[in-house]
Amino acid sequence: MGDDGAGQYITFNLDRFNQLPNLLIINGGITPEERLQEIIDFQSELMLILDVIDLPGDPGTIGIFEESQMLNYLPISSHSMPLPVFVDRCRHYIPHIQMKLLGIKPFSLEFLDHYSLFQEDKYDLDAKESNPNIPFYDFNLTESMKEICDRIVNIFSEIIDKYYIQD
Repeated sequence: MGDDGAGQYITFNLDRFNQLPNLLIINGGITPEERLQEIIDFQSELMLILDVIDLPGDPGTIGIFEESQMLNYLPISSHSMPLPVFVDRCRHYIPHIQMKLLGIKPFSLEFLDHYSLFQEDKYDLDAKESNPNIPFYDFNLTESMKEICDRIVNIFSEIIDKYYIQD
């Protein structure tokens, strides 16, 4: 997966919050359109898309962009549906939704010669098939990207703990 798996890494590490009734975290993987019905059914007011993108500046640069700016920063990825088409489909079914893109400039997009299954000792193929938030392959993020993703997970976790978890 390389650094292209940053969004999947972040969403997997936030998946524990998916039991909250007012929050939906989805690992879109390479085919986010396969999860479109879940997004439509949830009728969110806000959707934050996480992906690696080609940003000016050094690798590890992070940017948050409004929907109108997303076309300027297309993801560097293997998604089967281009981001603008996915955004248009979401907008069509959820006209009131506010969409933002959190983009991270990758350190490496090098493809691997060998891919290994993600935590195959913990998740068998049936578990991965029944929960699409479980990645199929290991992440293989560069150490620098993993550190950035871990910081993002910690920030989102603090926000969710403070604003979404009802006491």
